[in-house]
Amino acid sequence: MKKYLYILSAFLITGLFSGCSLIPNSNTGTGTASAPAIVASSIMQTTDAGKEWKPKGKTADKITLASVDVLSVAINPFDSKNVFVGTLKNGIVKTDDGGENWSLLNFPAEKVYGLVIDNMQGSTLYATGVWQGRGKIFKSIDSGKEWNEVYTAPSNGPLVISLTIDKLNANVLYASTSDKQVMKSVDGGNSWQNMFSAVGPVEKIVLDSASANLIYLLVRGGDILKSLDGGKTFASVTKDIGNGAEAVEADPTISQVLYAGGSNGLFRSKDAGGSWEKIKILSDSSAFPVRAIAINPTNHNEMMYGAAQAAYKSVDGGQSWSSFQLDTKKTVNILRYNKDATNVVYLGLRDK
Repeated sequence: MKKYLYILSAFLITGLFSGCSLIPNSNTGTGTASAPAIVASSIMQTTDAGKEWKPKGKTADKITLASVDVLSVAINPFDSKNVFVGTLKNGIVKTDDGGENWSLLNFPAEKVYGLVIDNMQGSTLYATGVWQGRGKIFKSIDSGKEWNEVYTAPSNGPLVISLTIDKLNANVLYASTSDKQVMKSVDGGNSWQNMFSAVGPVEKIVLDSASANLIYLLVRGGDILKSLDGGKTFASVTKDIGNGAEAVEADPTISQVLYAGGSNGLFRSKDAGGSWEKIKILSDSSAFPVRAIAINPTNHNEMMYGAAQAAYKSVDGGQSWSSFQLDTKKTVNILRYNKDATNVVYLGLRDK
């Protein structure tokens, strides 16, 4: 009898552990596991504030959205169902119905690292691209039907890798190139001036939510530079967090609040990079760097970050997180809240 009970107990224990799911909780963080999302697109969308992510890949064009690499996302500030996505090799795709259907825009170039919409005129777009090997910036005033070139690199090789528009003044744009230059336009892209030369390519330009003079640059290699005088001078703000940053975002409503993520973890500064606090996250950033950050534009305590093939969300300023696994080999590259309906968030994937 004892031998029988021992065998039965061993069988039950084996069955218990073999039945445990090793998939991390994909919804609320309460420990109830569920199947990972099926990814049939590089554009994902949540309509329930991150509890579930669904692929958005319906298109009448020849390309499939599962094959694209997402580099940039812009949501029309006057029509939140109108969303544009810049890709690595396929130009720009757009939706006019909130992501249900997508179409390939008649854009003359590929490699759309930068894509922004005029905050005062939703039909005006700016996009970077590569045409015949040369980096360029294009402008459209009719929602992307026609495009005019407003900047070109002097020769083949240098690419325009970042594009930012001033929320306070839509005529002011910033752009950076792969040959380490940072440029500024004050007339809607009609003319440009060289603002700064960095030690490496500037992968992202971030503007403070309230001060036009407060500008941040993310330099390839992970250094973050700050300017307090509108770009005349810059200084590094990463001595306390190391040069591992791969994502930088300013709080969309609170001035001087900055987030940085990368191989060293996720950090927040409340004094424009003067000091930093480390936010405890669920993933191992040394193995899976934080590559995307988004802050809810109506609630600064709600934030998301992406690492490898997972999206994480906090509603308490980063004290606790829920998670969602993405069934893909691609990496989360971008997260964007819809400011008019913040339960809607777009997620872009790319090979890395």
